Amino acid sequence: MRSPRRIFQGNAARLNAWNRPLMAGLLAVLGTGGLVMVGLSSDLFGRAPPGPERLSADAGAVAVIDGETLRLNGHVVRLGGVDAPTRGDLCRGGADCGGAATSALAGLVRDRRVECRLSGHDGVGRPFAHCDANGIDLSRAIVASGWARAQSGVPELADLELRARRQGSGLWAVR
Repeated sequence: MRSPRRIFQGNAARLNAWNRPLMAGLLAVLGTGGLVMVGLSSDLFGRAPPGPERLSADAGAVAVIDGETLRLNGHVVRLGGVDAPTRGDLCRGGADCGGAATSALAGLVRDRRVECRLSGHDGVGRPFAHCDANGIDLSRAIVASGWARAQSGVPELADLELRARRQGSGLWAVR
């Protein structure tokens, strides 16, 4: 039996010898380019740009959400190291401790410029912040007044909480 007749004759064997290294080189260049593109800091691949490290707001642009949460120029932050009751949480005597904690924080920021340094995020993505209102450390002040507890691992706030408990301030007031 005769072998089939080739219509197109060429140097197929010689081209195959060049195709493999050429394809390997092309894939290496494309792969490296892809890694460089992914590594670049941009929004091209769905990453959000890094947020600010500091926030500040004049008195008119500060809102108190609860006893541990502020909104500065539209950015919501939680005070670092504190755990305040939420609105509607009752304390001794049936008083709304969450509302009282919110009022206490509002009194600390009223008519004051607030400046915050951001550090980490809570479980729902809100940034933790160390905030000052005209030089008053808000985390220290709200714990010292007795309207928030110190989170574990923050010894300087734990001492302030203990002092507030002993004095019967805020959450620990005898009613």
